Amino acid sequence: MKEDMLVSLDKIQKSYTLGQKPVHVLSGVNLDVAKGDFISIMGTSGSGKTTLLHIVGTLLQPDNGTYQLDGREIGSLSDRERSWIRAHWIGYVFQTFDLITEQDVWHNVAMPYLYRGETKAEVGRQVDAAIDVVGLSERRHHRPAELSGGEMQRVAIARALSIAPKLILADEPTGNLDDDNSKEILNLLRRLNDGGATIILVTHDQHVAGMTNRILTMKNGRLAS
Repeated sequence: MKEDMLVSLDKIQKSYTLGQKPVHVLSGVNLDVAKGDFISIMGTSGSGKTTLLHIVGTLLQPDNGTYQLDGREIGSLSDRERSWIRAHWIGYVFQTFDLITEQDVWHNVAMPYLYRGETKAEVGRQVDAAIDVVGLSERRHHRPAELSGGEMQRVAIARALSIAPKLILADEPTGNLDDDNSKEILNLLRRLNDGGATIILVTHDQHVAGMTNRILTMKNGRLAS
């Protein structure tokens, strides 16, 4: 793998069983993502975009093929080692925000630290910094019900940022937002990328994809430029 590549997938395959019939979702996907890149993956519903993102995020194991993350072979790792990778290297942003309604902004952003061993003071510094980056310092004690859709997505982005991840994975991050809030979130992701963050974004929206450095399309289980 080239030294400047953060993600390197080679001939990744993944199938599911529907009834007694196998459904081939990924049929030999190749993908290289350089450190600091910002790419989007497009495709129709059911084309395998989210499955691919879950493999990159170590939530799913491929049936065949190899995956290296920052030079580390993921397929040979144990479940515990993959959990460590998720907790320390990967930040997730989902379409549905996935916030805990009973917790305020600060505690939602701090959630990834349940799986880590930092001191309370260090967690506080990193969580506060992430909240500041997304511009929600004055909302840190508000609960999700008191926030707009755009603000809730910013909380989700702050949660992903708080662990200083090597890679941010965003699955339809503007899918539940209106045009103004979508633009706000895209501009935030763009600023994060300009600051050095590596981002893989899944979207069905051509305008959203147009904000990234590179657009790939999932078709027939494979990626194409």
